[in-house]
Amino acid sequence: MYKLFSYLTPLLILTVFTGCGSDSQDRQIVTDDSAVDSSAEVVTDKSLYLRGEMNDYGVSQTYKLSHHGGALCTFAMLRSDWSPYKFKFADANWSKGSNFGFATPPGVMRQGSSPVKLNPNSRFEELSYEVKYDGVYRFCLIKRSDGYYADVQETDEQQLPSLKEQVKAQE
Repeated sequence: MYKLFSYLTPLLILTVFTGCGSDSQDRQIVTDDSAVDSSAEVVTDKSLYLRGEMNDYGVSQTYKLSHHGGALCTFAMLRSDWSPYKFKFADANWSKGSNFGFATPPGVMRQGSSPVKLNPNSRFEELSYEVKYDGVYRFCLIKRSDGYYADVQETDEQQLPSLKEQVKAQE
């Protein structure tokens, strides 16, 4: 029962907050997987997590990356008044080869910006994402032929994974 509750709680929170946004003028909301390169592939033998100011750099199932449209992605609720958010993708131990920060400075992302190239052997190179609107954002780690990239996009309710998809991704 606790396991089901731990999967259901984040989804319910995300669903409630997606209805509490500002007006949609000038917003680019992802409604499909077009922002993620479907030919991309991420290969890793460790579980990776979104770790940053939105979750005190902690490791939790809520922010565990799972396969989504050819990338590893997760969702996070962000508030514009707390922006910008610093973050990285990393395993539970910040291991070399599984610690993804920006490859070249400044590592700053904004809504609508291109994916940023990452260094999988990062130490202190955090990315920064500037939020214009309160909402749910999809954070993706993408592997391309020339390296790893981070992409962040605002999502709408239809993009949020169902409870069934959440449970399946955790198996």
